[in-house]
Amino acid sequence: MTPELETYYDNFLGLFKNEGFKQLLEEITATTTQLSDIQTVKDNQELFFRKGQVAAFATILNLESTIEAAREQAEAEDKEDIYV
Repeated sequence: MTPELETYYDNFLGLFKNEGFKQLLEEITATTTQLSDIQTVKDNQELFFRKGQVAAFATILNLESTIEAAREQAEAEDKEDIYV
């Protein structure tokens, strides 16, 4: 793994440990729950808008696991390169 890529992952690790990030995830989770209730949706336009909001929030909520998986893959590729 390049030093730049390692710094990239380390920066995210620092972010994920931050209490502010944990608070953000709590807020997004609560908001996503509210947005997922489609009983109050007035029309298709609002439904699709909410769908986009929920998708964007899901990206943030899954960011930590996505970054962890990417780092693990990069580390595995580095190990493979050693044995080649």
